[in-house]
Amino acid sequence: MLIKDIFTRSLCSFLLVCIGCFSPLHGNTQSVDSLERELKKAQDIAEQINIYNLLTIAYRDLDFHKSVNYGKLGLALAEKSGDKKGMLKLFSNIGAGYYRGGRYDSAQLYLQKALPLAHELKDSKFEAIIAVTQGAIYQVQGWYDRSLESYLNAAKLMERRNDTKSLGSIYSNIGGIYQILKNYTPALVYFKKAEKLAIEENNQASLANIYISLSDIALHQNKTKEESLRYGEIALRISKELNDDFNEASALQMLARIHYFYGEPQIALPMAQHALQKTKALGFPNLTAYALIDVSNAYFYLTDYGRSSKYALESLETDSTDSNVAMNAYANLLQANAYMGQPKLTEQYLKSYRQVLDKHANASYQNSLSGLEVRYETEKKELKIEALEKQRKLYISLGVAGGTILLIALGLAFVRYRLAVSRRKLAEQEAHRLEQEKQLVAVQATLDGEAAERTRLARDLHDGLGSMLSAVKINLPQIEGDALLEAMDVSRFQKALGMLDDSIQELRRVAHHMMPESLLRHGLRVSLSDFCTAIPLTRFHYFGNETRLSEKVEIMVYRCIHELVNNALKHAKATQINVQLLQEEDRISFMVQDNGHGFDPDVVNHGIGLKNIRQRVDAFQGKMDIYTSEQGTEVHIELEFTKNEQHD
Repeated sequence: MLIKDIFTRSLCSFLLVCIGCFSPLHGNTQSVDSLERELKKAQDIAEQINIYNLLTIAYRDLDFHKSVNYGKLGLALAEKSGDKKGMLKLFSNIGAGYYRGGRYDSAQLYLQKALPLAHELKDSKFEAIIAVTQGAIYQVQGWYDRSLESYLNAAKLMERRNDTKSLGSIYSNIGGIYQILKNYTPALVYFKKAEKLAIEENNQASLANIYISLSDIALHQNKTKEESLRYGEIALRISKELNDDFNEASALQMLARIHYFYGEPQIALPMAQHALQKTKALGFPNLTAYALIDVSNAYFYLTDYGRSSKYALESLETDSTDSNVAMNAYANLLQANAYMGQPKLTEQYLKSYRQVLDKHANASYQNSLSGLEVRYETEKKELKIEALEKQRKLYISLGVAGGTILLIALGLAFVRYRLAVSRRKLAEQEAHRLEQEKQLVAVQATLDGEAAERTRLARDLHDGLGSMLSAVKINLPQIEGDALLEAMDVSRFQKALGMLDDSIQELRRVAHHMMPESLLRHGLRVSLSDFCTAIPLTRFHYFGNETRLSEKVEIMVYRCIHELVNNALKHAKATQINVQLLQEEDRISFMVQDNGHGFDPDVVNHGIGLKNIRQRVDAFQGKMDIYTSEQGTEVHIELEFTKNEQHD
């Protein structure tokens, strides 16, 4: 069932990012009242700026609008008085407030204003705070490589400062990223580090956050139900004792998920509804959207498909930017409507689910590459700056020398200059090599994830939803035979059956497109032959041996040929397409040729389709050549591989 497969996508909602860990006022409403009274009495500008800053932090998890407004009032005073330290704190804390309110663009704007001030004032603590908040924003947006990089950078800064309280929260955030990626071994390492520091510091708020995550890990590592519940219940108890509504809502969500995961939706529902009340009162859209999904899931397991659909739609209205929310919501909607006998809506939500899935996969892939490019450019600039700084210091020292010493020093300077240039070139070459390796690793990881996701979804769509729709189709004619229908109703009934047939065919087509069963069972020759046979204009020729290749290579070859044939059908207006594949012991080459009208390589090379094909080929260190003219187009791709990339 799709809803169980998407269960783990709700993970982001309770992996709370600890950006309030640097303030003792986190979640303290009594301190808020006291500070507001002190603000009315304060006369000194510096004192007012400090109180505004503390109010910005204190209101962060209570009312982000007040948090941001107090921050802006304090910022205006700090800018007027030239208080750079106050400006740094307020820029950073306003950014954190906007993050809590789900205003990620505004949050990044203020954080980017804070970062130069932190560098100028050499304040490593606020550099770490800014990095943590940026990591939190990247995490919510699904840019996990950037998020992990930001958290690790913050951890290095705090390790140098030996700031154990802040380190515990950062370790928890790092563990959370690994948890989202289902890499539970390093996740547990970081959560255990965080737990130890939180116990030493008696930081109960952080402990609650950590135990929520440990509850989820226990659930997904197939630990006992009791162990998952124990961690979740401890987190709930701590949150209630601290009056921490944010963590309390997340603990309730976690407990609700455990209960409906173990087939107890009647217990899960009131917990999910209580969590929803908390999140709505807090005013955080993203957390509220996840709470709505939990209520929708509970109703689904209770077979109340109408209410399940209602809450799924409300979650989309609350936060449609989060792809995890959208995928879970559309999964619930398409299944609920299938059970309710609504084939048209089922087909509509199936298409929406596919669109969100494709968008999420493409965005993750592009973000991964862009993150590596940014990192490479930054490292390259730092290397150049370091080399130029060494040269500047060398020239100053040489300027004070005279006579013979000057001549000798100039000779040494020339040698040093040549060595510096050589080192810089070597460093740039190494950076370029590392950047290429990182790109290949990122592309390979993305392709592996895409293949696994397509395989799983194809199986679920075909075996789960396909079987369900077929059962609906079988039962509908029986209903028609037992009921007295007028002519118009019979026509409508027959039309509905036709639409159901179309939905079943579309579902099977989608499942086959995601991952052909023949490719996994029989290999390239059979699957490509089936694909080309289904297209009258296409002819397929296979030469060489039929030794099975690794699954990664076979999927890559199939996807490239699939994309090239589709391009020829859509854009080239071809009347004949030839597909040829040659497999040898140590290499494989394939060609797609059409008699269409060709294209301008300088224009089309920038298209998404050919770009994706090039990136797939580059990931396997292959070669791709394109020949095009008015008489047609030929694309030739060649891959070399070792025996390790083959299997019987």
